[in-house]
Amino acid sequence: MAPGNNSTRYADQVSFSFLFWMVLFAVLVSAGGITYALLKNDQVAVRTEINNLHREIAVCNMNTNQHLAKTNALTNRWAMRDRLSQDHSTLRDIDRSQIELARRLQDSGFATIHR
Repeated sequence: MAPGNNSTRYADQVSFSFLFWMVLFAVLVSAGGITYALLKNDQVAVRTEINNLHREIAVCNMNTNQHLAKTNALTNRWAMRDRLSQDHSTLRDIDRSQIELARRLQDSGFATIHR
């Protein structure tokens, strides 16, 4: 027996169909991994956008609260009196006896004034 005959007898033989299916399997696994990475990237991008929107909403709510607090401070009766006195304004308090209340009479266009 020739030594070449023994080596061919025990050599591993890979068929063309097996090689084809292995390459196809590798392509499918690679395509699945790429698809997963793209979808995960989109998910992260959407989560980042949602977080940015939540942050913007929080900033708007804070600005609204600050505006309301500033408005309340400016329209506070006692603070207005202090500002008017500091500005030496001629505006003064009105005595309650000077306030007139007008009420509309039912079924007529006339109003009555009550003190």
